Formats: sequence, C-alpha cells, structure tokens
Amino acid sequence: MEEINLQYSLADEEEDEKPINHGNNVTRESNIVDDCACVFSTDKVFNSREELIEWTRNAGKRNGYVIIIKKSDVSAHGRNPRIIFACERSGAYKCVSSEGQRPKCPKATGTKKCNCPFRLKGQYLANDNCWVLKVICAEHNHPAAKHLEGHSYAGRLTEKENNLLIDMSKSNARPKDILYTIKQRDIYNATTMRSIYNARHRYKVKELAGRSKMQLLMSKLTEHNYIEWYRSDADTDSVKDLFWAHPFAIDLLRAFPHVLIMDCTCKTNRYAFPLLEVVGLTSTEMTFSVCFAYIEREREDNYSWALDKLKGFMDNNMLPSVIVTDREVALMNAIQNVFPTATHILCRWHISKNVLSNCKKLFETNEVWESFITNWNILVLSATKDHYMQHLRLLESEFVRYQEVIDYVKNTWLDKYKEKFVAAWTDSIMHLGNTTSNRVETSHSALKRQLQSSRGTFETLWTKIHALVELQHTEIKASLERSSTIVQYDFKPSVFKELRGFVSRNALNMIFCESKRADYIGLDPLACGCVVRRTHGIPCAHEIARYKREGRPIPLSSIHLHWKKLDLLPTTKAETTDLSCSTEMEMILKRFNNNDYTGKLQILKKLKELANPASTYLIEPEAKARTRGRPSSKADNSTRRDPSKFEHVLSALNSHSPHLSSSKISVQSKLRQRKKVHQSQLPKHSSFIDSFPQGLRPYIHHVKDVAADGNCGFRVVADLIGLGEDN
Repeated sequence: MEEINLQYSLADEEEDEKPINHGNNVTRESNIVDDCACVFSTDKVFNSREELIEWTRNAGKRNGYVIIIKKSDVSAHGRNPRIIFACERSGAYKCVSSEGQRPKCPKATGTKKCNCPFRLKGQYLANDNCWVLKVICAEHNHPAAKHLEGHSYAGRLTEKENNLLIDMSKSNARPKDILYTIKQRDIYNATTMRSIYNARHRYKVKELAGRSKMQLLMSKLTEHNYIEWYRSDADTDSVKDLFWAHPFAIDLLRAFPHVLIMDCTCKTNRYAFPLLEVVGLTSTEMTFSVCFAYIEREREDNYSWALDKLKGFMDNNMLPSVIVTDREVALMNAIQNVFPTATHILCRWHISKNVLSNCKKLFETNEVWESFITNWNILVLSATKDHYMQHLRLLESEFVRYQEVIDYVKNTWLDKYKEKFVAAWTDSIMHLGNTTSNRVETSHSALKRQLQSSRGTFETLWTKIHALVELQHTEIKASLERSSTIVQYDFKPSVFKELRGFVSRNALNMIFCESKRADYIGLDPLACGCVVRRTHGIPCAHEIARYKREGRPIPLSSIHLHWKKLDLLPTTKAETTDLSCSTEMEMILKRFNNNDYTGKLQILKKLKELANPASTYLIEPEAKARTRGRPSSKADNSTRRDPSKFEHVLSALNSHSPHLSSSKISVQSKLRQRKKVHQSQLPKHSSFIDSFPQGLRPYIHHVKDVAADGNCGFRVVADLIGLGEDN
C-alpha cells in the first residue's frame, strides 16, 4: 500500500481527541466495554468522502453497531475537511421542557443514548487528495446489537434505495415487494416496513408540492398529452363527470374504428362514481382501451355527455359501424342519439343470464330447465328468419305449461330486441365476431386487479390506469409487428401468396379454417352459409373453393380493411385545414370588455385554467359512504362487484331447493361444489309464517319470497302495489 504522510494540525488533534466527560450521568450499561479497535483500525486510503462514510457504516453494521456522523467540517477557517464518527448511542438525553413544566404531549417516551465514548476521525489529506480513518476511542459501553432492525438510523434508505423505491412505486409495486427487493440487493439492510411507508409518504407530499389532488391530476394529464374533459357543479366547483383518453389510444381508434364495446363498472373509487370504459379491437384481435369516463350517475344525460366527447376526436368518416353493450337502457338511448348510424348489438351472455335469473325458479326439475335453455339457445342461434320462426313455435309448443316463462322471453327480449342479438339478424352485420361484451368485462377485471382498492382518488386511479394502458400499447405494437414480419408454415401454400405480410395472422388463421371447409363444401353457397363473409369480411369456404379451382391466390381486395391494417395510420385521410383561433380570441376579448368586474374575474379564471390546467379550481367530489345495510367498522376496500341476480339464484338453488324433485340430488351435489355467493341466509317460506303469532296465522293467505339481492325492500313494495318485484 502507498505510504501516506498523515498531516494533522496540533489544534485539531487537541479538540478531536480530548477525553470524553460523562459527568454524573451513569448508565446501567457503563460497566460493559466492547473494544472495536481491530475492526476500524485500517491503513486503507479512501478516494472520496462518500467512500469513507460507506466503509465506516458497513463495518459498524457487520459488528452490530450503528455509526453516525457526529460532526463534519468542510474546510472551514483554513482547516482540512474532516468527519467525526460516533456511535448512535453517544451523548445523553436532553429534556426539552423546563424543570417542573409539564410536557406538551404526555406520552410514553424513552431514549437509547447512554454516553457511548466510541469515536472515529476521518481526515482529508490535501497533498494526496484522499481520506484516511483514525481511531480516537474504540470502546463501547454497551453490547453490540443482535439485530439492527428497529434502529431508526440503520433503517434509513440510501439515495440509491430511495430512487429504487420511487421507481417501483411509480410501477404500482406493493410496499412489501419494494422492501423485499431492497433487502435482496443489500443483505445488511435494516429497513422496516414503516420506513417504506414513510418514504412513500414523503415522495407523495413532495410530488403534491402544495397543490390539490385535482391540480396534480390535471398536471399529469397535460404532461402526458391526454385529452381530458370534465363537468363541474357551478356552485361548488366539485367534479360531476370526468373524461380522459390516452393519445396513443386515439391513434388506435382512428386506425380501428369499426367496432366499439362499452360497459360501466362500479367500486373503483371512493366517490362511488360509475366508470364507463370503451374498448375496441385491433386487426390482431387485441383489445385496447379507447377512453375512460367517471360519471356521476348512470343516466342518459351523463352517458350522452361522455359519448359526445368520444365522438369529438373522431372524424365523421371514421365513426363506429357496430357498438356492443348490455341492456342498459340509458346507455342505449345515448348511443342512439350520439351515434345514430351505428348498429347496436346486445350482449348474448347477459341476456342468457337474465333468462336464468327470471325463469329457472319457475321449473320443477333441472331436466326441464336444461331442456328449455337448450331450446332457447337454438332459437338465439337461428341462422335465418324462417328458422327463427320455426324454433319459436317449437319453444312455445313444448313449454306451453310454462306460459309465464314464454311471456317473459317474448315480451322482455324477443319482441323488442331480437334484431340486436338473434343470429338471423346479427349474422348480416359486420361485427368482426363480437356478439358479447366479454372484451370490456375482461378489461374491467384487469383494471380492478391493477387498482387493488376501491378507495382511490382520481389521481391515484389515473396513475394505475396509465401504467396498465402503457403496457397494453406495448403488446399491441408487438402483435402488429409480428403479423407483418412472421410467416407461419400453414400459410406457405400459393393460395395465401397475396395475403402474407399484408393481413394479420389472426385473419389468416380464420381464412385457413375456411380453406379446410372448402375441401368438402365445394362451390355450394347454401352449404357454405357465407357467415364469415358477412360478419368478418373475409372469404368464406365456397369463395376459397372457387379460387382453388381457378388456380389463383386469394386476392387482397377480398379482405376487409380492418384485417389489413398493420399500422396506426388513420383508416381514411381526413381533410386538413389551417386552424386559427383569432376569431374566437376576438369574441372572448369583446365579451371580456362588455362584462362587469365580477364577470371579468370569471373569464380570467377560465382562461387561466385553459392555459394552465394544473391551476384548476376543481375540487374532488365528496367520498360517498355505503348506506345500505348495517354500518361496518371495517372499511370495504374491495373492488369485487356485488353478486348479480343470477348468482343469487344459483346460490339459493345450491343451499336449498324446495321446487326441485328428489331426482335432482346428483345435480345439486355438483352445484354445491361451485363457489357460493356470500349473502344473508334465505329462510324457507314456512319460517315466515312461523314468525307470526299463532292467532294471526289463519289470516295469512299468501307468502311471496322476493329475490335476496340487497334490494328486497324495494322489491316487496313494488310487488305489493302491483308493479311486480322486477319493475
């Protein structure tokens, strides 16, 4: 090792190495002495101040001691820079309050200081541009710690660890995962979970920087170029509706505008605002989120406002041709008003579950119910209108004894909406294979897994949604690139020559399946059915058979534009004109000059908010408490939706089924194996009468057990006034 000439001034030595005076303060551990001279005595030369501090602290950690900087001098008054290290238990407790004065916060407190004499000195050598370490006092008057966890100073995060915590927090990592990652990188790390929570809190406070939650949200939306709209209460400036869309999602929408799927979900935020999510699908059949809208209520006005903002960044020649939803009447009316040219399709899955909820309880045995639902599915999948009429007559004749069931399916679904879900009508619509809202339901599920809590604010929700959408876009880009560069071996035959690299692999797979059908369908269009030609826009079996007979490949022009889009360019080029705001600015100036002082303040307020969204005066809505049922001392943070009516029906049938015959025991045993819906116990009909006094029972002529879905009180009232419990 290089020989270093230690140059200390006499004054420095006298001040730093003077004996430590404990005074009269004697601790219970003063008789314990632990000499660490061999640990810290070193001839090592340190190239920087940071290297010296890191080495000293790590040496202390390895031996069960927490070393702190007692005093630091950065070349003041002509002296060389130096650092005085001490044990964290050095010094004595100093009472802040005066003698006889009662402390402000009377609580259980204590101290770990015991006048430990341990001292080290780090000295900077100017001539050699390095640091050295000298032991002043190597003795501790207390034993070494068995575990450094719980020592606040030892649990502090380093700058690198704090940066790692911030990055992982931005990626929505859980605190326990952050702590585990930090400990994996440093085996001597003594950080506890409380330190992680505190560091995350400090980061959030620093990020907030004195702004409101809505101002922080608006600044983030502006920073990431989101399109955002909102409506607020005129009196309180409280948010009523909030809409945002990712800029890349807008590019995806303009490239793939043909089919949109919409649905609302609840239990995503502390304000109890329903979340309307709109999704589309790419040529590679990947789902992408178009926009998110938090609406105050599920009413036509709120839906119309959100859909109007969606339509605002779509050109007139890029409007959706098909929209899929469930039977939400307010949303259906809003779609009719905002997108009158779009064909509306109802989700078959939701319709099937509604039929189960309202009809299964009316059948005596499970065999009859299974027979009915089979006939119902055949009716829904009728290929032609003639087949539909035949299947409807068959359904009516076979279940003539169940007139209530027939009336329900006809009056509620078939008479009003058969054109929106029966295959005889939907198979003539270019819906690209989307006859259910499963895509948006799957998106809801992924979103709630990401949120993890239903008590988030708009700002925390946006952060998690943004991360989810960014990953979604990465996968979409990868899928488009794979379709344009990778050629599967199944598509090597010459019949696919013009399609390879120009049509998505998903469309090629469907065409490949149709080419197999072509081998036994031949040129007969009646046997072919041509369903995929009408619903997907790709060649059907008899077309491919004709191409094969003529010995020519499938032409690229026979494929719908949707499947040929392997980029993000708009489907059709919109007319671009030079935009100017001079006319609008003149109108604003004229209105400003014509207003009184109060009116001018309002205009300036709006202009400031428009120029700088982060300066918004918006405030968050009030957090809504759950008022249904008994108040719970434990907050409900679950994002899991409340059970649907059909789940309650299945759960009730699993628990007890007075209507089913004994021949259904095997079926019931299978149903019991399914996960039951947690709900209050459903009493049998006899228990209702038994709860009344004996003298009143002869006067009870009818008992009605309404559905136990949390709305039983409303159902009872509706049924008593003659409207029926489902009204």
